[in-house]
Formats: sequence, structure tokens, C-alpha cells
Amino acid sequence: MASPEILDFDRLLAAISDEEPAGPELKDDSEQMKVYYQIKDAREAARTAERQLAQAALYGDDEEVSSISPPDWKQVLDLGVDAIAEKSKDLWIASWLIEAAARRHGFAGLRDGFRLAREMSERFWEGIHPRPDEDGYATTVAQLAGLNGEDSEGALITPIDTIPITQGTTDRPLTSGDYKQAADLEQMSDPDRRAQRIEQGAISMQAFERAANETPPEFFHNLHEDIQQCIDEFAKLEEVLDERCGKNEDGYSAAPPTSNIRNSLDECRGRVKSIARHVLDAGPDGAEVESGDLATVPGETQVAVGAGKVVTREDAFRALLQVADFFRRTEPHSPVSYALEQAVRWGRMPLPELMADLIADESTREEMYRRVGIPKPNSSEND
Repeated sequence: MASPEILDFDRLLAAISDEEPAGPELKDDSEQMKVYYQIKDAREAARTAERQLAQAALYGDDEEVSSISPPDWKQVLDLGVDAIAEKSKDLWIASWLIEAAARRHGFAGLRDGFRLAREMSERFWEGIHPRPDEDGYATTVAQLAGLNGEDSEGALITPIDTIPITQGTTDRPLTSGDYKQAADLEQMSDPDRRAQRIEQGAISMQAFERAANETPPEFFHNLHEDIQQCIDEFAKLEEVLDERCGKNEDGYSAAPPTSNIRNSLDECRGRVKSIARHVLDAGPDGAEVESGDLATVPGETQVAVGAGKVVTREDAFRALLQVADFFRRTEPHSPVSYALEQAVRWGRMPLPELMADLIADESTREEMYRRVGIPKPNSSEND
């Protein structure tokens, strides 16, 4: 079941007045301009606070982190809602509202933010703000373009990657960005470097598997539906903007770029399907997993191992890591968990890196590379 609406669409999509349904241009009036800059400044303050917190956390400066006021995205959201409902149907303000809604309400906030921008464009395009200028509608949709980014990562990509996709009890809620980090960590062939990264706070795939197993099934079902509805709403927004913005003088669509956001949402959906396959395959009614999907240890409770069909090698690796996690919890003295994790680590390595890990003698290794035609791996890895 998807999350309920977080925006009051009846209020937000009501005409400002009969004479001027989209309301005035806020920047054309000195009094109304204050409303515009209040929202703009609140957004900049929230973004600045986020950057400062991220930098302080990167350097492990706990004192600095505690001294920084948390970003106030609620203020941005509340001011944006009031402005669109009562002052002006402005797509720049709607764009900032989308940013704030994502931070405050995750994928449900994104879904409703995309819907708001779409319905504003459908209902008020003839008077929507900012009005087109000599560059056509490029100015009107400039902030929507900024959410996606053109030559660089847009303002919405990091917020998407920091929405929690687990709700475990051992670790903090983990995100799609954490999953990227865990996948990169798995590719490291040097165990000392891996251990160092984990000690510095990097999330391992084992930690992700544990968090997924601890997450309530209802959370995953709701999350998956929220992401899917978010993707559907974004596709509708793309279609409307493409139609409304028309073509530029070169004959190309004048609508804002969207591929970065679309790809980020697709990646999130794929990662959730991957880590929650054991829940999503069972269905929302919590149907029993197929027989053979439970590993039984005498005298112990059962542990689900990759519930649902193992379709890909990555599914198989995840199932092995679940078994490894089980043995770590129930038999911490046993070498089984370490052996399984090592097997998965080797299985995920490219062959040249695997040989480098298994064959210690360099001359023997190079002779093997030469005889079988395996390219030598890079001598160093990128951090």
C-alpha cells in the first residue's frame, strides 16, 4: 500500500482569482517579491546547512556537526505551499517545493511534488510563472531543469540517493547511496583496504543484507509502491512538459532534461527489488515462501535464504550472504560465515583480480596471465 498524499491538491490547484487564475508574477511587485525571496533564501540556507554537515561528517568533526543548525526543509515546504496556493502558480517555487518534499517525505513527497508540477502545467500553462521570455519557456522551466542537471548532477539526485530504503534495528536506515558504496566495497580485492573503509564508516554488503532482513515487510511493500508511483508521476510530468514547451529553433524539444532523475529513480527501484526480493516475491499478504527456501539448523530457528527464485548470480550471492549472516549470529566461533563471505567476494571479482588475490608469487602470476591470455589487472585501484 502506497503512502497517503502529503499535499493538499485541492488547495494548491485552486485558482488564485477568477480574473487571474495563475496569479501575478511575484517578482513584478515589491511587496510580493518578499514572498519569493523568503522561499529562495530558506532553500539556500537549507542547502548550505546540508553541505556544512556533510563536510563536517566527512572529516569526523563531531563538535562541528553538533554546532551546525539542521537544514530547515519544513520551512521551505510550508512557504512554498502557501505561495502556490495563495499567491502565484510559479514553477520555480514548485521546483523548490519538490526538493523540500523529497527531504521531508521521501518518495511520497517526490511523487506528490511531480504531480503538483504536472497539474499546474496542465491547468495554468497560459498564465504560469515565470512567463516565457526571449528564450521561450527555458526560463519558465529553468528550476525544473536544475533538479535534473544538464552538464552536471542536478539538485535532486543526492536527495533521491539519501532517502532510506531499509528500516533495520542494528544499523541506521540505509539508502540507495549506501548501496552504491557497498557494491563498490565488494569490488575491492585488498581485504585490508576493505576493512579500513568499513572502519571509517563505509557500509558493507553484509550490513545491507542484515538491515534488509531486519526491515518489516510492510515497509518494503509501501516503499516499492511509493517508488513505482513516483516513477509513473514523473513520466506523466515529462509528457506534459514536452507537449507544453514545444520545440526550439533547432527542432528539438524545449522541455527540461529528465534522464538523470529518471535513471536515479530506476536505480532505486532496482536496488529495493534486489534487497527486498524475499519480501516482494511473497506478495503483500505475506504468503509463505516456497519450500526449500528455508535453511534449518538443528536446535535453531529457521532463516529465510533468498526467498523466491534465484534468477541471477547476484541473487545467489545474496542468498549466500544471508546464510553467512545467520552463522555469524548463531555460531560466531564458526569459520563458516567467513568462508562464505570470502567465496562471494571472490565470485564478484573479475578473473584477473581473482588470480592476483589467489596467486601470491608475482612471476608465477604473470606467467599464468601470459599463457592463458588474461590481461593484467591495474596495479592500483581508484579510491
